[in-house]
Amino acid sequence: MKLSTIVCLSVLMLGVVYTICDAGENEQMQFEDMLKQPEDHWYDLKMMGMKMGYIHIFLEKTKFQGEDMIRSRIDRVMQLKGGKNSLKIQTTLIDYSDSNFKPRYFMLTSNESGEKNVEGEVRDGTVYVTTTLNGEVTESEIEIPDNTISDTVAVNYLLFNDKMKIGEQLNYQTFSLEFLQTIPAKLSVLEETTIKYQSEDKQVYMLEQELDFMGGINTRLWVTQDGTSYKSIVNMMGVSMEVTKTDRDSALEGIEELEIVLNTRIIPTGKKLKPGASHLTANVKLSTGNLNEAILTNERQQLKENADGSANLSIAIPKVDENHCLNLPINDPELAPFLSATAYIETTHPDIRSKSVEIIDGEVNSWRAAKKLSNWVYKSISDKQLSGGFNSSLKTLESLAGDCTEHTVLLIAMARSVGIPARICAGLIFSRDAFYYHFWPEVYVGRWVQMDPSVGQNIADANHIQLQGGILESNTMVEFTEGVFRTLNQLDIDVLD
Repeated sequence: MKLSTIVCLSVLMLGVVYTICDAGENEQMQFEDMLKQPEDHWYDLKMMGMKMGYIHIFLEKTKFQGEDMIRSRIDRVMQLKGGKNSLKIQTTLIDYSDSNFKPRYFMLTSNESGEKNVEGEVRDGTVYVTTTLNGEVTESEIEIPDNTISDTVAVNYLLFNDKMKIGEQLNYQTFSLEFLQTIPAKLSVLEETTIKYQSEDKQVYMLEQELDFMGGINTRLWVTQDGTSYKSIVNMMGVSMEVTKTDRDSALEGIEELEIVLNTRIIPTGKKLKPGASHLTANVKLSTGNLNEAILTNERQQLKENADGSANLSIAIPKVDENHCLNLPINDPELAPFLSATAYIETTHPDIRSKSVEIIDGEVNSWRAAKKLSNWVYKSISDKQLSGGFNSSLKTLESLAGDCTEHTVLLIAMARSVGIPARICAGLIFSRDAFYYHFWPEVYVGRWVQMDPSVGQNIADANHIQLQGGILESNTMVEFTEGVFRTLNQLDIDVLD
């Protein structure tokens, strides 16, 4: 499984675990009474039953642009493993929320995709965002609804409004500081109970948060009357994450490497698959959810539902007649978005452009040029190491290292730079004994054709199953993970032919 996907998943699943404050018992909270002293908290982070990292949270009252604010600093460390490679993903989020619990300013730094920094400020219902990725700057503007609450202080909102009572429910929009979008959310107070912390029983409220995102994410939280979160458990599409309050020394010890690739592979039943297959027919079934929302239907692959809730999936790779492919550059206005530059795909950078022109060596036939580019990417990225996220095309060109996402973004950037529309595909690929989560590119040469430079296939074989997701990349790339979220640990594949 691509590590960027599990990082995205963990961020979503953490939900409102970062909600801590200081209030008098049985009193409605007043903003001026919150955080009279700075708060410092440590949490264990577990997934699939393994301690994969920790979270450190520091909160304080401060001033921002002359106003009282809650300042949150959240440091998250995750240790992941894929095959022989290990990665330590480190993220720091600094967030300022005003007295109405709305996001006002934030800064995010991460090593997930090289050197990444995201800075945003909210003014008049718009978030003005600057994303710096490996030295390249991209700016964007995002409108947010009036009922948007920062995801770091949602529980504080309940306390402030005297709604920490059984049966109370808060419907709101939360702004995801890492995905740069608003998500419809609901926070409900379910019951009072006790939880044990360091041999001491704590009286807590059990809350449930529901996020309307990629099929739904539900979080159970155990929170004391003063707003301190002691535990949260998230179950999303077959994956469980647990965040538990602890002390500093315990949080920093005992971290294990979570083997993400083997824990998320799908071992098919039925007939044996062969590399380079020109067609695939399989019966597929989800334990939860809708197959049409998880698996894409297009010219290359078809999905036909059965009465029992399963579906027949058929894939046939196209034949490409290069003599009927378009010449470069391809200037169809409807395809213009697939020729543009983005934060991860620096199509217009002179290094990308010059190398691409050198590789195609005057070729004007779009398919022959695409094959030249794909072959070069496959052969040139000799260090096919596991990366922590989507490294940019420029960074990949400089390092000539990376896994499937690096092969994909580099080929797409190169193709676009010489006038070949290109886009990302996300899904599953069969390798040796199982299906693994994977990314690969698709180019337009008069028709859309999927390629896979990661494994040296000019035409991606029928063992590639494309899942649902976006068709244009954003500054977060999260749109390509939708099908992954909907199928993770829940998809069965029975190969028929």
